[in-house]
Amino acid sequence: MKHLQKVKKLAKFLDYLLGRRPDEFGLCPDEDGYVKIKDLIKALGEEDGWGYVRQSHLREVTAALSCPPVELSGKRIRAVDRSKIVVPGSPANVPKLLYRPVRQRAYPVVLEKGVKSAGSGFEIVLARERSMAERLGSRMDASPVILTVNTDQLTRLGATLNAFGSALFLVDRLPAGSFSGPPLPKKSPETKVVEKSRPPAAPKTPGSYLVDLSSEPGSKKKSVKKDRKRKNEWKRERKRKNRL
Repeated sequence: MKHLQKVKKLAKFLDYLLGRRPDEFGLCPDEDGYVKIKDLIKALGEEDGWGYVRQSHLREVTAALSCPPVELSGKRIRAVDRSKIVVPGSPANVPKLLYRPVRQRAYPVVLEKGVKSAGSGFEIVLARERSMAERLGSRMDASPVILTVNTDQLTRLGATLNAFGSALFLVDRLPAGSFSGPPLPKKSPETKVVEKSRPPAAPKTPGSYLVDLSSEPGSKKKSVKKDRKRKNEWKRERKRKNRL
């Protein structure tokens, strides 16, 4: 019974998160109401008491309850009852500044070209508060870059802005010039590699040696003949005296 109560508690929380206020948790369902399970688990991990939730717990909600409030489809999940969910709409009041996280590696390109929507809808999420942008950024990168978006400049450059609940805004594109960010790190100057003098090449065959061809051929033989001639000279001198 205690375990079943835990499952029901999770089901109730999912019903609120997915069926009413996904914006409070930095989630933006697609046009069919689905969010990616991996994104939902990351969002739950940021909430006290829900860090234990894995995909198996979500499946248990759908299997253990007679009327589960959520349904799964592959790697996605959505609320069954979405009649009370917040929907995108024209904002009543737009803050002067909004915030958008980007990956560290993509930042140089984003700074130059901006951000384009992958599809035709409002897929680029902006946060009202910087803390929410940092929260969203931590889900995509260990060290995300937070862009500061000027909403006046954003609309002046032709982008359309919609509100999604009280925490998020959706935009169809984020053109370069509508936001600012930290300066790019300076490139370290290239250092010239000094080529070290190569040691003499070792013999290709182990145990072999190189023949010194600097001396004249036959010089060694001549020196041996001279030594022999000097060595036998005293014998010839002795024979010559005996003949006299």
